Amino acid sequence: MDSKWFVVQTNPREDDIAIRFLRSSGILVYQPLMERYVFHARKKTLKLRPLFPSYLFINILPTEEVFHKVRWCRGIRRVLIDNYTPVPIDEGFINALKSIEEEGVIKKPTEYKHGDVIRVKSGPMKDVYGIFDTWESDEGRVKILVELVNNYAKVTLHHSLIEKA
Repeated sequence: MDSKWFVVQTNPREDDIAIRFLRSSGILVYQPLMERYVFHARKKTLKLRPLFPSYLFINILPTEEVFHKVRWCRGIRRVLIDNYTPVPIDEGFINALKSIEEEGVIKKPTEYKHGDVIRVKSGPMKDVYGIFDTWESDEGRVKILVELVNNYAKVTLHHSLIEKA
């Protein structure tokens, strides 16, 4: 029998505890991380946060003995099931997540740099040219500068609406 990937839900803010106890039991654990900006006391800090908070991927032999060990591991709430049976995750999904990681972290697409000339490719501002300013949020919004009557206006759009000119 081959090992398979499964999803486990952790108790709130107990991901680290669950990872430590699962690994001490000899279980392979994968938790994709991403960079997120955290605002505190008017300071913006780049921190690593789970891509799927309160969820972990584990690679185990699908036997009742191993599932019992996982279910009773500290920090684990439950193994995700369908019809009372744990559902394996396609290994291709895990490999796809790992393929977009850089140094163990999933980063935002960085094809845009401050000062790049961009074109809005869809939406109400279609075919308007502007200058890329900054990433506005972790949800993919970007700020661009658009020239309007001898002045630049800041416009916030989703990154999927723009392309390099």
